Amino acid sequence: MSSSRKKAISRTVQFGFASLVGNAFMAFLVYKLITKENPRVTRVDMSLLVAVILLITIIEIIVFWSNQKNVIERQHLFRKNLEEVIKGNRVPKIHLDPDDPFYNLSKTINEISTHERHQIHVLTNQQSELEAIVDNLPVGVLVINRHRELQVANTYAINHLGITGLDVPHPYTMDIRNKELSNLVDSVFQSRQSITKTIELDGDQSYVFETTIVYSPKVHHKFEIIVLLYDVTAAVQSKRIERDFVNNASHELRTPITSIAGFADTLLGGAKDDPETLNNFLHIIKSESDKLVQLTDDILTMSRVKNGNSERKEINIYDYVDQQLQMMEGNIKGMNLTIQNNIPRDIAEKVVENDLFQITKNLITNAIRYNKVGGKIAVDYRSHHDGWELIVSDTGVGIPMDQTERVFERFYRVNNAIKGGTGLGLAIVKEAVADMGGSVRIESDMESGTAVFVKFKRQA
Repeated sequence: MSSSRKKAISRTVQFGFASLVGNAFMAFLVYKLITKENPRVTRVDMSLLVAVILLITIIEIIVFWSNQKNVIERQHLFRKNLEEVIKGNRVPKIHLDPDDPFYNLSKTINEISTHERHQIHVLTNQQSELEAIVDNLPVGVLVINRHRELQVANTYAINHLGITGLDVPHPYTMDIRNKELSNLVDSVFQSRQSITKTIELDGDQSYVFETTIVYSPKVHHKFEIIVLLYDVTAAVQSKRIERDFVNNASHELRTPITSIAGFADTLLGGAKDDPETLNNFLHIIKSESDKLVQLTDDILTMSRVKNGNSERKEINIYDYVDQQLQMMEGNIKGMNLTIQNNIPRDIAEKVVENDLFQITKNLITNAIRYNKVGGKIAVDYRSHHDGWELIVSDTGVGIPMDQTERVFERFYRVNNAIKGGTGLGLAIVKEAVADMGGSVRIESDMESGTAVFVKFKRQA
């Protein structure tokens, strides 16, 4: 039995006793008045009076108990609703008649419930929005509490760090297995000072992150560690490529310049007096100068491809390739090559003209340079449901299988000592293809030659 019910019973008993005493006193007064006016009142009349008094007392007790019971039920309902509101649970409204003495109280409780429900809805939406924002950030976010337990990890961090089991609190060291990152977090716990450092994470794929670990003090000596991982892999790789390009370009430029300077010094030292030596050295200087000009042109071409105009216009592919072949007719005849332009004559596509020029020029140049005397070159066209493909194939010396990807690197050469070249031709092709939103791949056989496949999406 609840304490409220016990109190109600106690109050009812007290009320019943008081009512009985009061009614008995009233009966006594009535009896005195009646006997004074009518001395012949019988015992039966008195018994009837007592019975009436008892009946009235019982009715009063029943009414009082009913009211007490109603109060108990109201109190229980109000208390239950308020407890549910405090817990943040949704509760039904209390409906009472306006004449009910508890109407105003029920109205207030309903208003509190509605207000709290609205506040919970707002806070829930804000929390969901915040979680969605954090979860979709293009950076990794980790939150570690003062007990060194991982509390929060967004999708980016989960994918890159391989985090599992966030439902159960556990030490952050179970998920942060990179020693350098783990040591950084530990140092922030020790020093309670924020820190930023670039670190490299190895896995299926290597990533370079600019890592910021923020010490976040909170009230009551509580604090959290927030780890932010910014992926700077592309920027680091770009800087590395630029640095390597400058180093390689400097080396490639220095080689012909050194050769020219060396032969010039030899001639100035007296070798010019020998006509045969003079003639040989001048031819070498001319050859090295041509290499220097070609290398400079290729370096400038790479810059123009990367930063040039990407406006497209419709061009007849057969005619364009045919013009390229005619421009190289001297080299083709010198190698006694057979040329096949298999592109349909009426094919036209929207292209970036400068990009297409660099692609066809360099692919045909390579097909000539690395071919065999008396070999063949074929240029083909394929149409796909969403694009088209240009294929340049030759019967040349071929490319080793393990080098078919590396040939697109700047200054990389296959059979360099035999065939020469700047090592930038296919790098220019790759840049031009990327500028047109296409892809390029190589199939090669050391016996039968090489085929380069360049695929583009068709433009409306």
